Amino acid sequence: MAQRLNRRDFLLTSSASIATTALIGCESAPPVSPTPAVPIASVFPLIADTASRLDVARAKALRAHGVRTVFRYYSQLPPSLPGKELQPEEAKIILGEGLSIGSVFQHFNNCFRTFENNWGKEDAEQALRMAEAAGQPEGSAIYFGVDADWPYAAMRDPVIKYFEDLKRAFEGSNIAVGVYSNGCLCNAVREKGLAQYFWLSGSTGHSGTQAFYNTNSWTLFQNALDITPPQIGYAIDTNLANPATRGYFGQWLDRGARLASHLEGDVEQTFTSRAFLRANTEVVEDLNPGAASLATVRKDQNIRRISVSGDRTRITTQEGAATRAAPSVTGWVPTASLADMNRFPDNSSNYGLCGAATALTDTFKYQNCDRATSRLR
Repeated sequence: MAQRLNRRDFLLTSSASIATTALIGCESAPPVSPTPAVPIASVFPLIADTASRLDVARAKALRAHGVRTVFRYYSQLPPSLPGKELQPEEAKIILGEGLSIGSVFQHFNNCFRTFENNWGKEDAEQALRMAEAAGQPEGSAIYFGVDADWPYAAMRDPVIKYFEDLKRAFEGSNIAVGVYSNGCLCNAVREKGLAQYFWLSGSTGHSGTQAFYNTNSWTLFQNALDITPPQIGYAIDTNLANPATRGYFGQWLDRGARLASHLEGDVEQTFTSRAFLRANTEVVEDLNPGAASLATVRKDQNIRRISVSGDRTRITTQEGAATRAAPSVTGWVPTASLADMNRFPDNSSNYGLCGAATALTDTFKYQNCDRATSRLR
């Protein structure tokens, strides 16, 4: 791996203090001015995923806002959501607007029956058909979703079987398999050698996610969910690439896979300008004593650093965009409350539940299958 950039070069640049001079004839000196804020080099996440079909205007908006790769879906047909699946004409639009494509297969992959019914071979064959139609080249990857928190042996083992079937079906295709899931299942698939790329979902409380993140074996981390940046105008998730990827995580252009690699410096900069919160932290409006409280952000959430002033850092949550549930918050927090993104701080999560021999009810196993039952295949 190439030499990584010195994070302190642009994250924690020191500021000179401002001297104050008492005014002659005044009873007291004027208030001390806050240390000037030093901006932090930062860009919007380079990687987005969305279930929305992209036209020229939508693709242009992503590109203009700093996105360089957009993940779109392959699926069985009809898809679980109208417009979720990538069509060949849409692929041409995305590539024509200067974006690369990441491929992910999901078709009710939050329903356990998908795995219980041994549909790995069928899903693999459909994914490869859609990849060929879209012009996806050899050397790239297709991720397969396991979009639920299933840490138990009774549910893990069919997932492993699914990926064994995927791997067999992909032999000779020269396209790699990736997995999108929680830490437990990413780790289980990795240990079996059934995938090359590992995408951690944004549900950081799911089993094993923090522990797997802290192994540094992950490829992508979904750092913001269901946000709608006003500059983009529709819902996306954002993702950070592990700097160890050196900018390549399976994305593609129609003229080649590795040509779609991101610059290592851009990946590093995007990663290091984010931070985890060490504890539940109050965000205040400004640097003045008694500044208004804007919100309390929960431990282990990740934020984007904007600038530093003394022992305070200006941050924004949710990549500066609202979700359907909450607006973004921009304000100041103690710098000491932030931890670099290398690992979750004070980690207490482990693999204790992963593969546990627990009896499960049908209600638990099929809780996400009601809508899917009549449309799975």
